[in-house]
Amino acid sequence: MFIRPHKPTPEPHTRHSLHDLGYQIDPDDGQVRSINTNEPFAFTEDPASKKANIELYNTLIHPASRAVQDIMTDTLHMEPIAVPDAGQPHCFIYATPGALSGDKLVVLVVGNGTFGSVWAWNVLLKQGIHHGSVIDYVQDCEQRGLGVLVLNPNMNIVAPDGVAESYNSYVGRGTEIKGSETADEHVGYVWSHILRDSPVRSIAFVAYNTSGSAVIDLLKYDYARFVEKTACVAFIDSTHSLFDLGSGSIAWLELGAQHWETSVNGNSTSVDRVGCPVVAVDNTTETREMTPSLCRNGVVEYVTECVERGPVPGAIEFGDGQNNAANLVQLLDDLSESDSEGADGIPDRLSNVTMNQTFEVKEDGYIGWD
Repeated sequence: MFIRPHKPTPEPHTRHSLHDLGYQIDPDDGQVRSINTNEPFAFTEDPASKKANIELYNTLIHPASRAVQDIMTDTLHMEPIAVPDAGQPHCFIYATPGALSGDKLVVLVVGNGTFGSVWAWNVLLKQGIHHGSVIDYVQDCEQRGLGVLVLNPNMNIVAPDGVAESYNSYVGRGTEIKGSETADEHVGYVWSHILRDSPVRSIAFVAYNTSGSAVIDLLKYDYARFVEKTACVAFIDSTHSLFDLGSGSIAWLELGAQHWETSVNGNSTSVDRVGCPVVAVDNTTETREMTPSLCRNGVVEYVTECVERGPVPGAIEFGDGQNNAANLVQLLDDLSESDSEGADGIPDRLSNVTMNQTFEVKEDGYIGWD
């Protein structure tokens, strides 16, 4: 006998600020602290009830995330940009002043479930904004003269009160956001409507967890225009794969990407799985989601070098639909020579590409998000 699963009836939605719930983000250390006791949030607020602890945690994650967005706009003076536009159901992405009119840009894309400003909810509540949010990445990049754009891939619907929400956590009726129905579509929409034709000449993506697959789709389906503007991709614990990628895209990953991967013993997986050099991040904490914070210095240094260099030289030739093995081998030889002299900021890591391989490059399969 088939029993229809019970679907919970949504309760009237009341939005509370973090302050309403008795907490605030400490301006000195970035911790989420009780207003009354000044103690940092602890999951065992009620030692006698696990259920009460879970309910408190779930109650705080959204207000804490919105508090981070307030810091981005009020303290860092980031501009909220409506996607697709303010005249219809929309979410916001956030840009530092002048980011989309400058030459060099870093695009931060969080993983599954969270607000665009947060790497991981559990780290935000337990460790504070310096470990659980994108705040320190934004500040580090700005200090290096780079513009920053923070995407919001998990805001897919708008609630009846006009606030963007995620399919992952919102119970109730909502209106889909055009172009952001899924995380992948959000990244594609921002690329095709904002980034692709912007004045920015050198873009670096920092893609965490599931967002790595969304960035790979840009490389796969809009290869020529992607490599023309993109200097590099810094993957962090990415879930992307090389399935159905043309050899031109795979060759670009070898030169234009790097993957920071959680490790508890200093070892990393093979480059064959992710298509680019792998950096093992020694994470001995109990929380895998601490990895974006632990590798921040290395990631920021890498993207800074890459955007200063600009898009990978000659990469457009990888995906021209021709058998261009000779061109690719010549380019790799040229880059290897310059790398030995420390030129162009390209790491000495070209030996992983097989020089005698025949590169049958796939035609550009761009289907567009227009």
